[in-house]
Amino acid sequence: MHQRITEPGFISLERVRVRLAVLWLGVGTIIYLIVVAQSLLGKFGSDTQKAWGWLLPTTMPTLGMIVTVLGYTALNPKFSNTEVRRSFFWIAFYLSTVYLGLVLMPILIQPFTNTTPIELMHTSNLFLGPFQGLVASSLGVLFVSKQKK
Repeated sequence: MHQRITEPGFISLERVRVRLAVLWLGVGTIIYLIVVAQSLLGKFGSDTQKAWGWLLPTTMPTLGMIVTVLGYTALNPKFSNTEVRRSFFWIAFYLSTVYLGLVLMPILIQPFTNTTPIELMHTSNLFLGPFQGLVASSLGVLFVSKQKK
């Protein structure tokens, strides 16, 4: 397999996209499986729809963008020579990791509080909303960039 050598400080955009997709799809799958299990076990009671009403807009726009761009670029070889600064990749990766951790937090800490799952989810919107903007901006640059080296 032929691998192109990139300049120091740069990384293949294709590699960046795959690494971020693995992070988002991997952690996203875990989050969704937990919420599916909680829903089926009656954890949310009559508020199951509210729980999904919180989770879907919190994760699906980004997951949808990632899958769409990966599908589009998989069929288009002109994107294979594109590179980005390695530092920007790490910024996007760490922002994504922290964001996904913050999404997971109200789901995991609920058993240790007296607060209902729905109340925790709604409270988390106070910090998830602004943070989601930072994550979406960083990922948007990496997932829609078309500039060649």
